[in-house]
Amino acid sequence: MALKHVIVLACACATASAYVAPSRRGARATPLRVATLEKEEKVAVAVEAAVDDLVVAPAIEAAVAELVEEECEVEEPEPECLDEAKLEETRGLLRRLMRSSVSGAGGKSATAADTAPADGDALEAGWEARGKSSSIRRNLEVWRALARCAYKVLKARKGTSEDKTAAATYARDKLLTLGPTFVKLGQVLSTRTDVLPAEYIDVLKSLQDDVPAFSGSKAAEIVAAELGVKDLSEVFSDFSKEPIAAASLGQVHLGTLKKNGMKVAVKVQRAGLKELFATDLKNLRKLCELLDSVDPKSDGADRSYIEVFDESEKLLYEEIDYLNEAKNADRFREDFKNDPKVRVPEMVYEYSTPRVLTMEFIESFKLTDIERVEAEGLDRKDLAKRVADTFLYQIVDTAYFHCDPHPGNLAVDTDGNLVYYDFGMMDELSPNVKQGFKEFCFALFEGGPMISDIQLGVKAKQLVDAVETAGVLAKGADRLSSEQLARYFIRAFKDKQLGVDRSDGPGIKSSLGTELQALTEAQVFRFPSTFTFIFRAIASIDGIGKGLDEDYDLGGFAQPFVERLIEKLKYGGDNSKKALAIFGKATGLNAEDVNTALTQPRKIEYLENTMRAIEQGQLKIRVRSLENEMALTRLGTQSKATTNLLLASLALNVAAAAKLSRIPTIGLFAAAAAVGASGLSALLSLAAFDKKAAKYKSKDFNT
Repeated sequence: MALKHVIVLACACATASAYVAPSRRGARATPLRVATLEKEEKVAVAVEAAVDDLVVAPAIEAAVAELVEEECEVEEPEPECLDEAKLEETRGLLRRLMRSSVSGAGGKSATAADTAPADGDALEAGWEARGKSSSIRRNLEVWRALARCAYKVLKARKGTSEDKTAAATYARDKLLTLGPTFVKLGQVLSTRTDVLPAEYIDVLKSLQDDVPAFSGSKAAEIVAAELGVKDLSEVFSDFSKEPIAAASLGQVHLGTLKKNGMKVAVKVQRAGLKELFATDLKNLRKLCELLDSVDPKSDGADRSYIEVFDESEKLLYEEIDYLNEAKNADRFREDFKNDPKVRVPEMVYEYSTPRVLTMEFIESFKLTDIERVEAEGLDRKDLAKRVADTFLYQIVDTAYFHCDPHPGNLAVDTDGNLVYYDFGMMDELSPNVKQGFKEFCFALFEGGPMISDIQLGVKAKQLVDAVETAGVLAKGADRLSSEQLARYFIRAFKDKQLGVDRSDGPGIKSSLGTELQALTEAQVFRFPSTFTFIFRAIASIDGIGKGLDEDYDLGGFAQPFVERLIEKLKYGGDNSKKALAIFGKATGLNAEDVNTALTQPRKIEYLENTMRAIEQGQLKIRVRSLENEMALTRLGTQSKATTNLLLASLALNVAAAAKLSRIPTIGLFAAAAAVGASGLSALLSLAAFDKKAAKYKSKDFNT
């Protein structure tokens, strides 16, 4: 498993391996090479130790101090806070567990406590008890579990597929035992097919819709208490004992309203979620801070785990407010009011609270149930296309999208209508991201797969403007390098659309080595935290689409969708305007082409006069490289400072060592002082120069 796999897994089971010695398999063990490898190994160990002392250890110490202080510096501290010996023991244990979580366990195997979770009722009771227990004990439990996960995952990293499956199963069971917060994170990771090995994806997928349910009697108690009735028979003529679905935050039961006989689905929230969230999210924040500290960002991305955490925390708290989910469902239904093939259940507000949500029951089945899809006579390719179109409509057009469209939340009825459920996790692109993303799509798809070199240059500029608007590219990034990178990607994308095989051609590093290195070292790329949920949704949609149609290609579906959107913006849906524009473009009878034709003679005359002036020596071309000029100015100042300080040092050495009379000695000391002062002055000028230059180097992102 590569480094990025381990860092991503750390968000759920805190596994990160930031410094791994490079593999040297197959190298011939000559004496010279052995000596070189030993020297490299010593350097690597020294670097790792220095990084640990300067970065990791202080970050862990700060996290431990903040966690303990938050729990102990209150009016009624917990018992552990009153005993200094126990408190110090707790700090030491937290330090060791955090270090194991971000660096890998030090060699101690997990203990016999590593048991699989029990059934739904036992899990529910454990989660509720954990929510009411001491926060310090919960902190220790979380970090102990994360450290054990780290050991298991890192141990299986170079093992067989069975070893990785076993490690993934252990991590999944630990996430279940720890509670809803960590189950939710496991669900997020289960969609990241781009960064996790298949063994982990296959195991973690079970957390999406296979979380053990709690008893129907417990659910009935919660619903009755929330609705303010003594018995459910006052509201429901029928209420199922067994849930039809169970998830990390709640489960769904069928019921029939006594008032009108309407068949409904009743979503019931698990007990004690807010109490668990308060402690668990605090620990996960510390983990993200540690990952931000140890992540070398060697891939050039200026990412922030804390920003992703903040966005996730916001959505998580919104998800456990079922009245907020009901409003989200209403807004989503309004967005698709013109599409009769998309259904969203109607919400029953009269019998809903923040912890109980009553909604219309729609008979449907999963899109991944291919046998049922075929039995109902539904067109699999058409379903795959409509799944893609509804997702693209959310992202590109409305900018309000479903963050969690896994097979349990995106179903189909017997008439072939898509049915969306679970609107707890919804997100909306900010105005700049929405505009930038839309312009990005226009730059990439407009004009179809055929593109000339002139159009390629124009579209590259448009694409760079788009990613800068969206906040993905820093404002001060090198435009020339960025546009060259954009040209490469647009050309590669167009070639893929045309079916051109570029595998034998030069890769991106060969084509754009210098430019790519400059952009990477400057760390000018940063994905807004919202993109985490877009990528997650894409992974889910992609999985559903490929299950329905083996030729499914989201990029292929995006081409006609974006073209229709462009036409809608350009012509407002007026076909006569579109036809007139096509006729004008084909014949040249349009304002732009007519203007070009009329002004062409003057442009040619201007070019002729310019060329004649160059031939006659009346026009000289002067090229300034401002970057080089600044670098030379800085180098001159630095050279002056170095020379003066060396001369001052030489004068001091001569004055101190040579046996001279008093007057020459004093003269040498005076000369050393004067030259040294000049050198120090040059150093101050250099610092001021750098400070001033920094003001003109922007690496701000649009927000």
